[in-house]
Amino acid sequence: MARRVRLMLAILAASWLLTAAAQAYNEAIVSKAEQAVSSLTLDLRTLDAGVNSAGVSDEQLQLFRNQVEDIRTKATATVATLADPIAEITQQITKLGPAPAEGTSEPESVAAQRKLLNDELSRLVGPKSQLDLIVVGAEQLSGRISAIQRDQFVKRIFQGGRSVFNPYLWVETAKGLALLNTRLIGLFSEWLSGAGHLANIIGLVVIPAYLIIFLGALVLLRRSLRRRFLAYSDSGLAPNDIARLWRLARVVTSVFAGLAALVLPVYAALDAASLMTPRLALVVNPLIDVVFMTAVYWTLARRLAAPGQPRWRLVDLDAVAAARFPLLVGLTALVVAMARALGTVADGLFLPVSYTVGQSAVSAAIILLLLALTLYSLRHQQGLAEKSPGRRLYFGWARRFVPALWLAIAVGVGALLAGYVALASYIAEQIFETAVLIAVLFLLHHLSDAAVNSSIDPQSGLGRTLRRVTGLGERGVERLGIVFRTAADIVLLLAGLPLLLALWTLTWVDFRSLANTAFSGFRIGDVTVSPSTMLLVILVLAGGIVATNLMVRWLDRRILAQTRVDKGVQDSLKKGASYAGYILALGMAFSAAGLNFSTIAIVAGALGVGIGFGLQSIVNNFVSGLILLIERPIRVGDWVVLDVGEGLVKRINVRSTEIETFDSCSIIVPNSSLVTGVVRNWTHGDNFGRFTVAVSVEYGSDAAKVRDLLLDCARSHPKVLTFPEPQALLVRFGAYGLDFEIKAAVADIFEGAIVANDLRHAILKTFGEKTISIARPLALIQPTKN
Repeated sequence: MARRVRLMLAILAASWLLTAAAQAYNEAIVSKAEQAVSSLTLDLRTLDAGVNSAGVSDEQLQLFRNQVEDIRTKATATVATLADPIAEITQQITKLGPAPAEGTSEPESVAAQRKLLNDELSRLVGPKSQLDLIVVGAEQLSGRISAIQRDQFVKRIFQGGRSVFNPYLWVETAKGLALLNTRLIGLFSEWLSGAGHLANIIGLVVIPAYLIIFLGALVLLRRSLRRRFLAYSDSGLAPNDIARLWRLARVVTSVFAGLAALVLPVYAALDAASLMTPRLALVVNPLIDVVFMTAVYWTLARRLAAPGQPRWRLVDLDAVAAARFPLLVGLTALVVAMARALGTVADGLFLPVSYTVGQSAVSAAIILLLLALTLYSLRHQQGLAEKSPGRRLYFGWARRFVPALWLAIAVGVGALLAGYVALASYIAEQIFETAVLIAVLFLLHHLSDAAVNSSIDPQSGLGRTLRRVTGLGERGVERLGIVFRTAADIVLLLAGLPLLLALWTLTWVDFRSLANTAFSGFRIGDVTVSPSTMLLVILVLAGGIVATNLMVRWLDRRILAQTRVDKGVQDSLKKGASYAGYILALGMAFSAAGLNFSTIAIVAGALGVGIGFGLQSIVNNFVSGLILLIERPIRVGDWVVLDVGEGLVKRINVRSTEIETFDSCSIIVPNSSLVTGVVRNWTHGDNFGRFTVAVSVEYGSDAAKVRDLLLDCARSHPKVLTFPEPQALLVRFGAYGLDFEIKAAVADIFEGAIVANDLRHAILKTFGEKTISIARPLALIQPTKN
């Protein structure tokens, strides 16, 4: 009795500890959720008041939008922390059964527990509902900010002013230019006067030393690359697609990296020497942007056109256009970058708006002129050479957009004449930037395509390594290349489309919100769809399949290949390991998706109904495939005979078995047919087999002599077994002669046809030497005159 009491007390104590721990856990979560509700609600109200204030700028609106997205992200994350406790308590309530109907009661302990669980559930659901409202409010506020930004953008772009023919525009621009000059001189004078007091001598010494080292390294690197390029050119080999595209990518990347290696340390040294003051940085930072943009765009255009190097050219240009194209693109990039830099400096130095308008008009006019000259130069080419075979030229599709570009340039010129300077400047800059961005995206597309083609080439080192590691055939490697190319195109599309939209100043499109939605998911009714989770499931499943294939390949090469196990047994083991790996990968994918066993049970029940109706034959074939692998009535490599034909078993798949006939025709047989039907297997136990050679001799021939000759032919062949002993039988009196058959056995039935062929040749030779005639129809016997 005392022992039972102690046991019950121990159970009660453990239950109390578990309940206390769960309540403490829920209490901590509820406390954090309530604090988040209070904090996020206050922040959202503050931002709402800021958005509704008068005179809010586009920069402030963008800052407000980022803060609103932070609120939405935090609220969504807090809701996610409440999901598991709510699901757990809901499950506990479900285990208690339905609440008693009105007028009925339930045990007090169950009622108390139900009340406790319902109270905890209410405490969790309350903050969750408030957080859901915060998420909705943040989304609504973000939409209002987008609408305000859109209205401001349209108003700014289509705001009219003085035409370029209005002299007052240029008078105000000249005054602003003079004021800019005065303030720049004052800025540098102020900087020089304070440099002597603020300068750090160590920073001043480091800068020239670094510049000398950098220039020396640059000269050496340039000489080395030039020697390699000249050696390649002197070899007379025509560069292929990957060589031409990779050269462009390598040179552009090198220019950018070289500029960064030059500018960033010098900038850091000036800052460390206390010489990079905020007012000086106001001028230096835009100038750095000008240098980077001009150098990179000019290098890109030069490697595209390859003046003087037609074999390396990537676009269809003659020699004159190839020389002009980099110059025009470089000048356009310089003007675009200078326009933006002057605008930034003008804002920082508080120059009048009239100067900014005039400067924008000048830059827009120059950009439109340079764009027109570029189109004219590309359109009117006199010396286009014929395309070399095997050399691919890109961007031929761009010709169809030339009329649209001329129209856009005409609209920009008309906007300048009508006084819409902001619209003209916007059109001019966006035409150039959009063309460069699209060119870069397509070059990356072609580079990835060429890289994949080069990688899967069986003559390349990577192609040979890929085939050796994966064991894929040519068709498998081609499919893998298609997967890589498709993945690269999807990545470029997902990266390029937001960049293109952002380039056209679509600030009302909240890409951060879209990205957060992609990762956190969105709800459709009661179902939460999370693109990031779907991607994770796909990656886990693909990784599991790849790992399974590699494991099976290792099993085949390292273990099974070293044993003397029958080939059919090896195939069964490999198939079993593959199925186990696939099932494990599927389970891991379900775990990554967050599915629980109850959901899987529901899905399994639905599949059971589907199997009962529409999937019965598929499941039947699947189970039959497992039976074939376990019982092994047929194995890979067996010679089988069916009603539809005969051949060798090539592989046993999940649903069907592939049989290759002796004339290289594939027969796909459902596995259920092999289990329930009649199959003739020549090599079921071993490869031992019998064969028959039939021959007829004329009536009047010595039958005993013929029998002995046939036995001698059979016994003399080295591959005919002596046990069982070969036989020569007179099987029938035929219509045209005596019908004999040789019945013999060979160790390998696959050699039976060859041995039978050898015996027929030996019989012909022996009968010819012994003057024994083979029977033939009477119609073939030519009559003779007596």
